[in-house]
Amino acid sequence: MRKTGAFLTVVVTMAFCYLYLYKRFEPSHVHHARKDDKESDLCAASPCEHGFCVVRFDRPTCICEEGWTGPSCSWEQNECHSNPCHHGKCVDGVSSYTCECADGWIGTNCEQDIRPKQEPPQKLAPAAVPEDDDSAEDVEHGQAKRMSVLNDYCSRYPTKSSEYPSKHTLGQLIVNDKYNILYCFVPKTGCTTTKLVFYNLEKGTNHTLNTVEVHKYNFTFLDQYSDEEIQQRLKNYRKFIVVRDPLERLLSAWRDKFVHGRDLLTEKFQDMWSTIENKTDSEYDKLRNVPFKAFLKAVAMDQKKWHNAHWEPAYKLCSPCQVKFDFVAHTDTLAEDFPLFFKKIGITGKDSFLPKKRQTRGGKFLSEDYKVISFEDMREIWTMFKPDFDMFGYSFEEDITGLLRTKNTK
Repeated sequence: MRKTGAFLTVVVTMAFCYLYLYKRFEPSHVHHARKDDKESDLCAASPCEHGFCVVRFDRPTCICEEGWTGPSCSWEQNECHSNPCHHGKCVDGVSSYTCECADGWIGTNCEQDIRPKQEPPQKLAPAAVPEDDDSAEDVEHGQAKRMSVLNDYCSRYPTKSSEYPSKHTLGQLIVNDKYNILYCFVPKTGCTTTKLVFYNLEKGTNHTLNTVEVHKYNFTFLDQYSDEEIQQRLKNYRKFIVVRDPLERLLSAWRDKFVHGRDLLTEKFQDMWSTIENKTDSEYDKLRNVPFKAFLKAVAMDQKKWHNAHWEPAYKLCSPCQVKFDFVAHTDTLAEDFPLFFKKIGITGKDSFLPKKRQTRGGKFLSEDYKVISFEDMREIWTMFKPDFDMFGYSFEEDITGLLRTKNTK
């Protein structure tokens, strides 16, 4: 009887310990589309004096503005702590520093030597390493890191990974039976360029964007097959996706559809104005460009009437943990990613129609658009797109730091 009682005591104690540790270290669920009252209370109880509050592991965390540090962003950072002045004395300022250079040195960090030079002894030049080899190795390493991040994310949610892709996702997967490829089509990620590559692969042509309109071509999508054919292709085909920083993608979608394009979407989503104006839907008769602030608020509200693939999160469009992609390309590295993908699946002699290296259309903070967005609205967007940030290795914290730096230089 005593042994039984002791055993039950041990079991109960272990159960309580498990529950405590689970609640203590349980990560916040990445699929919550909205911010709850608990998160608001936690941030309200621990305000950030000079920064932006997010909740991680049920704890408020401050992302500090440039020049501030500490748990609540209340400590002014000593800009001289890292010894930035190479040959001189550092004088700390507010979010800045100045260097008093020693004789013979100039520059922001006293890094430029203006002393009389002596000819150095000649040395034999080291053997040159082909630049292409280093570049290819970097791309290969970057791809391995992207796949590791995605697989690690999916391993933390095995239930989601075991589910079958939704019909919505099957309708986004373009099928190339000639080379056994599935490509998940995510708008505003360089999809016009990517579609052109798959068009030329399928047709055996070498068209450019000037000679063919790829968006009018009727690609074959996976939902057009039978259940058996779908399962066979999901199991055996190479699965390819192109993604983009969520904040950059949202800005691109707004510019394209509401500023430069002014197509049917401008008329369809006129009532997005209601997020910043007190009017009814029937009062939006006059066609006006939807402001970026109103657009972001509408997207964050996640209402069905404002849903559209151009700003729908990539994880909802493509179900990465269910599809189990083999290759993750980024919009800004398509020119490097495509040759590696072709190499991995054994496609040769097709380099002529691959995208050439070029800048993406506008960086996240090269414009004034994000400067007018409040931290509260940014938090709503982060909550909605958090899986995209986590799955594909993007950093909301780095984006916010860039935004704060841009605001400070305004």
